[in-house]
Amino acid sequence: MKLFILPFDHRTSFLKILEKKSKKKVEELKQIIFDGFLDVYNNYKKKNELAILVDEKYGSKIIAYAKEHNISLCLPIEKSGKEILELEYKDLDEVKKINPDYVKVLLRYNPFNIKINKRQIKVLKRINDFITKNNYKLILELLVPMAKEDIKLTKDYDKYLRLYRTLQAIEEIQENIKVDVWKLEGFNKKEWKEIIKITESKIIFLGRGESKEKVKKWLKAAKQEKNIIGFAIGRTIFMDSIKKYNEGLISKEKAKKEISKNFKYFIDLWNK
Repeated sequence: MKLFILPFDHRTSFLKILEKKSKKKVEELKQIIFDGFLDVYNNYKKKNELAILVDEKYGSKIIAYAKEHNISLCLPIEKSGKEILELEYKDLDEVKKINPDYVKVLLRYNPFNIKINKRQIKVLKRINDFITKNNYKLILELLVPMAKEDIKLTKDYDKYLRLYRTLQAIEEIQENIKVDVWKLEGFNKKEWKEIIKITESKIIFLGRGESKEKVKKWLKAAKQEKNIIGFAIGRTIFMDSIKKYNEGLISKEKAKKEISKNFKYFIDLWNK
């Protein structure tokens, strides 16, 4: 099993790069990203390995096309731009109208934030009830930001503490919700082995908007582990091209081709 996701469910962050914050403009940019995806998808033999992650707010037309053409679809159900988990859908049964292949939840969770985490666990339990009852697969995107206590301990959180906070977070979350695929920040080979010890779930890694070189390094470490089945790399693939198009520096076709080339680059690198 492999899973290569092009995620463009960004909502709040999209608005930050635009001067004209219109729904129509965001929809146009997301369509360019999707067209870049289709460039790769239409020429890729094992189509079930490719998927998109897109929101209903700005991507409803893309979702309709994906469903019509049997393109694997991941749907975010969390509100965008929130530090504490809130659901986009007050009634989760609304998700059944879209009927995605995967339900995706973004969770910011540091074990030190006990009060906040208690609130978030309640939401996770509600999600768990829904996906269990309706037989959906869950992708849980886990971000483990620094807590106040971490700032006192080290200036290099990524190097010294992020792994240990992530391990504890995974163990706490797994007690409350069944995760089919963890979407995690990148680690080195030794760190991945520690994570794999505590979860039997599949894993994909995310790009975090980092440079192509850094994401390439993460990819090479991840692909060596059997439980890690692919990636969800978004901003590293499309953001530069989208910004250039938005500023009138390149054409729509050029932006699409750049996104297609970048997505294919990481797929080819994994498949080597």
